[in-house]
Amino acid sequence: MARIRGATTEEYFANVPAELRPRARQLHRTLVQALPRAQVQIKWGQPAFVDGTILVSYAVFAKHINLYTTPSSREALAGELAGHRTGKGSIQLPHDAPLPIGLIRRVAAARAEEYLEHGVLWMS
Repeated sequence: MARIRGATTEEYFANVPAELRPRARQLHRTLVQALPRAQVQIKWGQPAFVDGTILVSYAVFAKHINLYTTPSSREALAGELAGHRTGKGSIQLPHDAPLPIGLIRRVAAARAEEYLEHGVLWMS
């Protein structure tokens, strides 16, 4: 699958393969609920949740969705991320497992908190 991109959220979802679209929309809705102050913007062709700075973003791939956050917020939840493949600032959510909704909410909350209370900017 080629890298999925879009100029708008609607275009992004239109470019996600139909069989993965419900999963991507579920992740998106979870983030909207978890980050009610954030606006959804397109950054690097993918949805990003912004409230003064980028809080989180995500990208759909053939075998997983990458949830992008800051390294510090990912590290703060390291114990909860056991069993998930992670990168410096990313968490892989494989398509062959249910979305960990609670974990996604905690990642979003941790990221919002680190920005609002400590001023941690995107990838700083």
